[in-house]
Amino acid sequence: MHTTTKTSLLRSEEASKQVGGSGRWAAISGIGFVVLMLVGSMLVGDVPLPDAPVQEITDYLADTDRQMGNLIGAYSWVVGSLLFLLFAGRLRSELRSAEGGAGTLSNVNFAAGAAFSAVWAAAAGISGAIPFAIAVRGAPAIDPDLVRVLPAAGRFLLLLGGGFTGALFLVTAAVVIFRTGVFQRWLGGLGIVAAVALLFDIVYLNITPFWAWVLVTAVVMLTRRPKPTTPTPDAA
Repeated sequence: MHTTTKTSLLRSEEASKQVGGSGRWAAISGIGFVVLMLVGSMLVGDVPLPDAPVQEITDYLADTDRQMGNLIGAYSWVVGSLLFLLFAGRLRSELRSAEGGAGTLSNVNFAAGAAFSAVWAAAAGISGAIPFAIAVRGAPAIDPDLVRVLPAAGRFLLLLGGGFTGALFLVTAAVVIFRTGVFQRWLGGLGIVAAVALLFDIVYLNITPFWAWVLVTAVVMLTRRPKPTTPTPDAA
């Protein structure tokens, strides 16, 4: 019996180490997501505004360096969206384990996270279309009106689609946290505040409350200690 119990304990410790390792990588992915989104936004956003003078748009169309910067930013968004999926997948596992039952809210949370990731990848493609056509494919001429419309369309897509899916992601996570205590309840409260702020940020063209919550949650996941596992002794 003692040998069986010892074996069970070793297996439980090994499983705990594996879970802890995957949790750390998921948390690091969340931090990487925030960094790439910030860097990508600065690079993708380096385009003339929709109401910019024709000469400014003409100068942009001739500036290959700025266009390459836009492309790097677009790729940063795509890679960041994939890192977010890793983070969201681990968060879903944490929420699902605590929620129990059918895990409806946990599943909706991950679905919202997947939709958020897809929206950002699509927005990256729209925002990078003009720089790709000129700097990579050598397009001979681009209608200046496309410079006014396409980047704005990409940003509207991520702010509308990403804003509402992001709010749903935050609210469902917060509800599970409040119900189960899987994380500190202040993190759930922060999620509600971020979700409400996100709705206003859709108007003010700013999605940083979502990034802030992901960053804080990733740090919590990275720094918290795993709960000890106590195996039940096997019968002789």
